[in-house]
Amino acid sequence: MSVVFLCVANSARSQIAEALARARFGDRLAVQSAGSAPASVHPMASEVMREVGIDVAGQRSKRVDTIDAAGIALVVTLCAEQVCPAFLGPVRRLHWPTPDPATTEPVEPPVLRARFRAARDAIAARLDAIEPMLATPAGTAIATAEPDDRPAIEALLRGAGLPLDGWEDTRFAVARLAGALVGAAGIERHGTYGLLRSVVVSPLRRRAHLAEALVADRLGWARCDGAHEVSLLTTSAASYFERLGFARIDRARLALQVPGSTQLAIPACSTAVAMTRRVGAGA
Repeated sequence: MSVVFLCVANSARSQIAEALARARFGDRLAVQSAGSAPASVHPMASEVMREVGIDVAGQRSKRVDTIDAAGIALVVTLCAEQVCPAFLGPVRRLHWPTPDPATTEPVEPPVLRARFRAARDAIAARLDAIEPMLATPAGTAIATAEPDDRPAIEALLRGAGLPLDGWEDTRFAVARLAGALVGAAGIERHGTYGLLRSVVVSPLRRRAHLAEALVADRLGWARCDGAHEVSLLTTSAASYFERLGFARIDRARLALQVPGSTQLAIPACSTAVAMTRRVGAGA
């Protein structure tokens, strides 16, 4: 299988992502990067990758239309403030909006280096989502929810009998197939902790590995956002979440982690199992 990372210039974010993914997955995945207006690999990208023991000397900037679409299983777009290049075809898609660390304005080297390190670490925090995403059907797209997605998310949650309490302050990711919103998962943020909640998939799509991909996306987002640990409450899926790396904990510990969560006070959750997973340093 092949993964391609896209941004505009293919000089910083997508080059960093390509190098990190090559180091992470080795021969298990073919990894490329490209852009809509490619430039040369930024020297600071090379420098911050050397800090983590990765050499990008062999990488070159490429136009997206030079990438052979055959065999591409997953496209990851990284643009935050620009329009990312389009990649046609029924591929899986992830969107990790990452601010461009490069600039055309004069910037002191320590400031520029800090920007590139932040981009590197943000991308590294989300690499765990790649393999779960590759198990989903071709054409699946997962991205952070937009305000217009709220009605469809609410309909999914109501249809699954999941509580809506506190969902307005939850950061959701959504999964789409053929343009239709078919799944969602959310994270509440409480200091250095996160609470995973509202993991829901349309009944017709529940054996398509969408839940795993959504959970992986939210864990990566939480780590990127500064969370050290993500916990959850479940009434019927403890064994499922154990397979995803969560361990059971005492509810009293969870109450200390996320004291402001409405989930702790919902009667239906009074007998739920509390679970947690490290996502920060040392995870």
